[in-house]
Amino acid sequence: MKSNERVKEIISSALAALILIVLSMQLLDMPLATWIAEYLGAHASYVKTSHIPDLLPVIVVILTSLSWMVYFYLASRNIYDRRTLFCRVTGTALPLSFIMKTILKWLFGRIETRTWLSDKSLYGFHWFAGTEGFQGFPSGHMLVFTPLFLALWHFYPRYRLHCGVVWFCLGVALITMEYHFLSDVLAGAYIGAIVYLTLSRTDG
Repeated sequence: MKSNERVKEIISSALAALILIVLSMQLLDMPLATWIAEYLGAHASYVKTSHIPDLLPVIVVILTSLSWMVYFYLASRNIYDRRTLFCRVTGTALPLSFIMKTILKWLFGRIETRTWLSDKSLYGFHWFAGTEGFQGFPSGHMLVFTPLFLALWHFYPRYRLHCGVVWFCLGVALITMEYHFLSDVLAGAYIGAIVYLTLSRTDG
């Protein structure tokens, strides 16, 4: 009975997320991106931020390495507490999320916000063409960092407010700095949550 209820919850959450993402694509993405470019002047920041390298791969490598180093250190001393489990979950979730975002971006080939602002006729998905300028969906940063924030939320409750604020600010920054449409961020957050929930249940 519990298994059936769980399946229903998963299906319901997936449908809700899909509906929210589709509605965002149809109704909010372009108007919001246009408003940000016109009224927040964010498009001018492209010149200032376009030269900044993508540090996500480096961050993933560093955090993954640290997670496993701490995990094996604790395990070698027969310490199996929330720290050990936290490191094992994050050490697995971070590289897995990075691989998933790389594959999904190539698969969907959705135009990035900044590219769309330069040529609005290109809006949409360009399947199996996720090269430069067409890697918007889902947001890789949200997909990769959501499992990390959820792990901190779960294992270290005292930092829940901090995690929630930083996670929300990350999503807002990705949109207002014109890296992603709203639906890209929503999709990245949802897929990242699925990754975390799957791994956390597997690890007990």
